[in-house]
Amino acid sequence: MTADPRAGARSSRVVVVGAGIIGAAVALRLQKDGYAVSIVDRQAPMNGCSAGNAGHLSESSIFPPVSPSLLIQLPRLLMARDGPVVVGAAYAPKLASWAMHALPLMRATARTRVTDAMTSLTVPSFEHLYRLARIADATNLLDRDGVVLAFRHAAALEKIAAAIPQWLEHGIAVERLATTDLAESEPALSKGLAGGLLFKNSGRCVDPQALGLRLLQSALRYGASFQQAGVQEIRRDASGLSVRTSTGSINADHVVVCAGLASAELLRALGCKVPLASERGYHLMLPAATGLLRRPVAFPEHYFIATPMNAGLRLAGTAEFKAPDAAPDYRRAEALRAHAKPFFERLPDRDAVPWMGVRPSTPDGLPVIGEIEGVPGVLAAFGHGHCGLTWSGITASCVSALLGGDAVDCDLRAFAPKRFGSVFNHRSR
Repeated sequence: MTADPRAGARSSRVVVVGAGIIGAAVALRLQKDGYAVSIVDRQAPMNGCSAGNAGHLSESSIFPPVSPSLLIQLPRLLMARDGPVVVGAAYAPKLASWAMHALPLMRATARTRVTDAMTSLTVPSFEHLYRLARIADATNLLDRDGVVLAFRHAAALEKIAAAIPQWLEHGIAVERLATTDLAESEPALSKGLAGGLLFKNSGRCVDPQALGLRLLQSALRYGASFQQAGVQEIRRDASGLSVRTSTGSINADHVVVCAGLASAELLRALGCKVPLASERGYHLMLPAATGLLRRPVAFPEHYFIATPMNAGLRLAGTAEFKAPDAAPDYRRAEALRAHAKPFFERLPDRDAVPWMGVRPSTPDGLPVIGEIEGVPGVLAAFGHGHCGLTWSGITASCVSALLGGDAVDCDLRAFAPKRFGSVFNHRSR
């Protein structure tokens, strides 16, 4: 990727709010496009949810998160002491309006629309991220050796395998693994598992935090700047756009909001209401299990994944809907260990390290990408839920296309902020 020869015709100053994996990818792409990029975040770069994600570059994640079958299972999942979904009592009222926006997904037409939109991001996502990694000298942190789904029970395998025709129809390479194939693929797994699925073109990142930092450092080498400060307000008035921070104001021609969960509050002040939930995820890092697996292995029966990384084996999963600042419940991370042990012949788990991060999740599972209606120059790029790492590179490409007036491979209307009926009582600020 070289500097865009049309860069001189573009508005030059872009403020990127947020220095997680989305902000880092957007900043590098725009800086290489020829913009003068300023990155602002109240935390140090890659110090939030992006630091502890599962490292799974998923091709299987093309279906909406809510479905009629999930609603049937939901009471059982919520009642399970160590189940994959928790809704905090204090957070439940705030989650109610968010859940109302998910109800349209009960209709087959809505699920098809979301599946098509997710596919348009997911299938080309690895190439977009890899291009940025190549600029940042970070390709050693990525591979594309596939991802396995492993099952203990044949009925669970058959239920998920029923979606194989849909995956194939959407251009996703997937094949079944018999018990013997699974054992050959991943010898550390328990003998006698029912079998699995192999997604041939899925990938992994062996150190998500390091990848984001290299993207950001590369953006800085090309001339971007970073300021650690809290963003208090985005303003548009007669003199143009500005971003007011805890240390002063930054003038801009464009502002790209990539601030995770905090994005919703920033945009609310501009008259844009986006339903965004605090979906907290946990991981348990097992440094003693380094090298145990060859590739990521997901376990759909318990809704978690095990990813081999440079620092060990990362067990990641769970969905805990609670206030973002509520104290972590690290029993959620410890439950991952208990779920994992029956799937392994031996799981070295000494010196395990738990972690919690806050995912910014939308009701339909699609990210929010696009210009804020009525506020020219302000763009959204947040709400990626479980797929922030997977979709980071292609999100950067979408933002680049929006700013440059270029064509993009996916239909960006599916990701527009206004899809939630979000613009109300707009006023100039």
